[in-house]
Amino acid sequence: MSLLSRLWFATPLARRLMLVLILALLGASGMLVGGALWITGSALQIEHESSARRLAGLFEASLHSAMLRRDLPGLAEILVQLGGLPGVQFAALLNPAGEVRFASRPSDQGRQHPEWVRELCLSPGCKDSPARLDTLDGHKAGLLRIAYPIRNQARCSGCHGAADAHPVNGVLVVEFVPPSEGSGALQLRRLLPLGLAALGLLVLAIWWVVRREVLAPVGRLAAVAGRVADGDLTARVGCLGGGELGRLGGEVDTMTERLGQMLHQASQQGAFLQGLVDAAPDPMVVIDDDYRIVLANRAYSELVRQPLETIRGQSCHRIGRQLDEPCPVTLVTCPLAELRARPEALRTLMNFKRPDGSPVSVEIHAAPLVGPDGRRLVVEAIRSLDDQVRFSQEQRLSAVGLLANGVAHEIHNPLASIRLALQSSLRGLRNGSMDAAEVTEYLELVDAEIDRCVLTTQRLMSLSHPPGPTRPVLLGAAIGDMVALLAEEARNARVTVNIDLQPADARVLGDEAEMRQVSLNLLQNAFHAMPDGGRLDVCLRREGGHYHLTMRDTGVGIPVEDQPLIFMPFFSRRADGRRGSGLGLAICKAIVERHGGRIRVESQPGQGSTFHVFLACADGENP
Repeated sequence: MSLLSRLWFATPLARRLMLVLILALLGASGMLVGGALWITGSALQIEHESSARRLAGLFEASLHSAMLRRDLPGLAEILVQLGGLPGVQFAALLNPAGEVRFASRPSDQGRQHPEWVRELCLSPGCKDSPARLDTLDGHKAGLLRIAYPIRNQARCSGCHGAADAHPVNGVLVVEFVPPSEGSGALQLRRLLPLGLAALGLLVLAIWWVVRREVLAPVGRLAAVAGRVADGDLTARVGCLGGGELGRLGGEVDTMTERLGQMLHQASQQGAFLQGLVDAAPDPMVVIDDDYRIVLANRAYSELVRQPLETIRGQSCHRIGRQLDEPCPVTLVTCPLAELRARPEALRTLMNFKRPDGSPVSVEIHAAPLVGPDGRRLVVEAIRSLDDQVRFSQEQRLSAVGLLANGVAHEIHNPLASIRLALQSSLRGLRNGSMDAAEVTEYLELVDAEIDRCVLTTQRLMSLSHPPGPTRPVLLGAAIGDMVALLAEEARNARVTVNIDLQPADARVLGDEAEMRQVSLNLLQNAFHAMPDGGRLDVCLRREGGHYHLTMRDTGVGIPVEDQPLIFMPFFSRRADGRRGSGLGLAICKAIVERHGGRIRVESQPGQGSTFHVFLACADGENP
């Protein structure tokens, strides 16, 4: 029974279909039985009526013959014989008034039964009246009574008169006991079980076809849909044959395959997006409107010192500040709350707290974003203030380190000359071998060397001054001082520096310390581009309201694909193989553009590079 149940009624759809088929079978069976009974009853009724009519017609001729002979005893004998036939209950001959003249039962002679002839047309002028059939339902035998008019004929006019005046000689009344079944009804009753059996076989055949062509394919479709819902995108329906379900199975397989491709593409896009944000050096995080972290990069994970896998889906206040509730907007500038009120990019400072309790001060740049699903998001770029301070100090120390060698040489040589002059003067004064003129000469030499040291320190001090307001700056002096500071570095790098500055008193609008910083960065960048030595030409010319400064080296050049990137922060491709900060040219560009100028580069790989700097003139033509 369990096997049958599993095969035929395993699914709700199968049970519903079987229930419908059973109800249809019962309904059809009831209709078949009812129809058979109705047809049987109708057939019996028709057969009885036909038999009665034939029997009445048969005896009509005998009655006419007896009437013509005026054989009244013979007429009575005919009725007695008719009443004794099998299936005949009673026979009588009535006059048109309904009086029984002759009967198969003598006791019925002379009785009045006008109701038996009531609906027959027996008066003059009536056409042929059909026989009247009555079913005696109240009788236990279920009798059938026929009232058959005996027509008047021309040969009977001697006794009964003319046919026009007396169209009916009498009425033959016969009561029949119907047989149990007619032949047609018997056949119908015999065919009924066969019909029911055929109907049952039809239902089974329909069920088998429905199960094979509908339930089995639908079951496979449901199973595949369940596997796909569970995440198995390799599930396939396969061939379901022809027809609509076959096409549906093919469409489901195509849909599943496309869904798998779309999910794979989405996964790749997610991985690419994650890799993209991970490539950013600064911490980045994307937060939805419910304070949930949607995306974060590894720099953010390192900042908050928590695994990247545990950050996604957590609240930003839990990860960044170890709070169970959002930051109080009355005490802290929450980027999410601020962007809700005014969707514009903002900058704020905040104190983070790591899981170990250590604080970190950060600077947050936040901007609104609408996600692909319509959600409001906030993108935050975060920088640790501690890292910025440390990075700034590292850059300062790096710049000092680059200058240390040249500065030490510039100060060491004068100090050595001063020492030699003082030692010689002391020896001469002690032994009396040096006169006043020689001592004066040595003192003048010491004074000149001290001036050299003072000039070097002044150059360093001018480079280290903080930026001030824009004012006229002697560009030639700033460039010359930086070339002098880097003289020892140029000698070590085997670089020859040629300077052609015209006019010598060229003044530009800017800040002196920043102009020296630009010159220093460009000179050092040129030295780094010539690891095997070379020549650097520094040229200054006036072009309208601007001074055009060019620094042309004979170094390795810059690849074409790198030229758009060299002014971007943290981009570094030093030809000497060392790792640079990637900020020198970015600082130059920022300073030049801040003072209304511009900077660009021309380079051919293997032939060197030329940097062009345009700065506004500080004279009457450019107020």
